[in-house]
Amino acid sequence: MGESEEVIAFGRTAELMSYGEQRVLKLFRSGLPANLAEEEFRISMAVYQSGLSVPQPLEMLERDGRAGIVYEKAAGMTMIAALARDPGIVKAEGQRMARLHAEIHRCRVEGLPRQKAALAHKITEAKLLSEDETRRITAGIDLLEDEGFLCHGDYHPDNIILGEKEWIIDWMTAMTGSPAADVARTLLLLRTGTLPEELPPPVQELFARLRENLTAAYLQEYMKLSGITYTEIENWLVPVAAARLVEWIPEPEKAQLVKLIRERLQEQP
Repeated sequence: MGESEEVIAFGRTAELMSYGEQRVLKLFRSGLPANLAEEEFRISMAVYQSGLSVPQPLEMLERDGRAGIVYEKAAGMTMIAALARDPGIVKAEGQRMARLHAEIHRCRVEGLPRQKAALAHKITEAKLLSEDETRRITAGIDLLEDEGFLCHGDYHPDNIILGEKEWIIDWMTAMTGSPAADVARTLLLLRTGTLPEELPPPVQELFARLRENLTAAYLQEYMKLSGITYTEIENWLVPVAAARLVEWIPEPEKAQLVKLIRERLQEQP
C-alpha cells in the first residue's frame, strides 16, 4: 500500500483509505460475502441519483481477495469529531441531525430492500431470543405502518460528515419503509450503541456524557419537523432492537438489547 492509500478509518465490516485525489476506497473485511459490496454499490448509486448529498460510488474493485468500492471523497469531519472539538454545539448538532434525517425520509427510491422483510429475516436469525419471543415480535411487525420512504438503516453521528457541505455516508443498509422505524434505530444507537473502536478514549468518554443531550435535541426537532409522534417511534423499538442482535456488536450491547426487548414484551398484553 502506497502513501497515497493510507487508512483513514476502520469499521466493523470495512476500512476506509485514501485513493488518489478526492476519492476514497472502502475495502471490505476478509470473509465477508462479495455480494454485500455489490449490493452496497447498487444501493448507494440509487440513493446518489435521488439527489441527496451522498458520495458518488465510482467503481468496484478487488484487492487481495477483498471487495472494494471507490467513492467520491466526503470532505470534512464526522459529527462526533465536531462535538469532540466543541461540546457546546451539542443541541445545534442534534437539531441538524434531525433535519438531515427528515430530508432523507421525504425521498422515495425504487429497487431497495423492504424494511419489514429485512427486519423479520434478521429477527428469525437472532439466537438470543426464544421461539415465542421471535414469533411475537415478527407478528407485531405486520401491524405497523410501512409508508415506502427512503430509510438509511444505520443513521448516527459518525455517518454524518460536516465540511463545505453536509454529507450522509454508509448506505449499505438503506431500505424502503417507515421513517419511524429508522428513527427508532437511531435512538437505539444513540442510547446504547458502542462507539467506533478507533476513537480515542477521551472522545469516547466525552460522547458518553453528551449522548443524552444530543438524543433529546435530535428527537424533539425530528418530531417537530416530521409530525411523527414518539408513540409511533416507540412502537418500532422492539423489532429494531431484535434485528440488531444479529449484527457484529459487542456482547454487553447485545445483553442490553435483550433486556430492553424482554422488558417491553412483558408490558404488552
